[in-house]
Amino acid sequence: MTLGPRPDRGRYRRIVALCVTRRRARGPLALVVPLALVAVLAGCSSTGSSSPTTKAPTTTAAATTTTSAAVGATPATLAGGTVATGSVSCTHVTGTITFTPPLSNTGTSPETTRLSLDASGCTTSAPGGIPVTGGTATATIHSSTNGCVSLLTSKPVAVAVAWSPSSVHATVASFGGYAIVSDASQHTGFGLPDAKGTVSVAGSFAGTDNGASSTASTYSDLTSIQLLTTCGTSTGLTALTIATGSVTFS
Repeated sequence: MTLGPRPDRGRYRRIVALCVTRRRARGPLALVVPLALVAVLAGCSSTGSSSPTTKAPTTTAAATTTTSAAVGATPATLAGGTVATGSVSCTHVTGTITFTPPLSNTGTSPETTRLSLDASGCTTSAPGGIPVTGGTATATIHSSTNGCVSLLTSKPVAVAVAWSPSSVHATVASFGGYAIVSDASQHTGFGLPDAKGTVSVAGSFAGTDNGASSTASTYSDLTSIQLLTTCGTSTGLTALTIATGSVTFS
């Protein structure tokens, strides 16, 4: 008996694979690409950017980028001016911390915290150095949620300080985190660094250990009860006024 030509098994496999692919494309698998695209577009829309960047984690892209830039910076890469040696201590810190969107007890939206602080009553330790009369500090922190309890979660903070006079080189202090503290009147505040105690300074007033001994504390005009009560209102907590504080970079 004469057998016909041997079947081309490779060709059959290719046909079956093609049929399976086409069949799946008509079913639920066809939704995978559109849904992924929607997710990417939604992420771009939420950040206000048209570039395909990923959604920021709990410590936010901006916060991570700012902290990384501060850690990697050297005096030569910061603003101009004379790099001041030794240490500086400022006994009076005031300003505002704003929350966008406002913090609320039921918040679930990504949130941006911006710090704008003024320091005065400053003294420096280096003999013959340029006297510092004050400084302006700024920082930005991104969080995954605007829930009021997110304040309790320690996050890295990179604080940039521009000094007066401007002939003094800027300072960038990178704190590993912060702790929630209170003053004698139970006003809510923030202590830096947190219990882990990591901090580094680039630019002026880095001391002899790259600023590892630096500390800061700020206190708002709200007690913890007042803060939580404000978070429970319809408008939420839009800002915290920093009434007192102090800072030392060394």
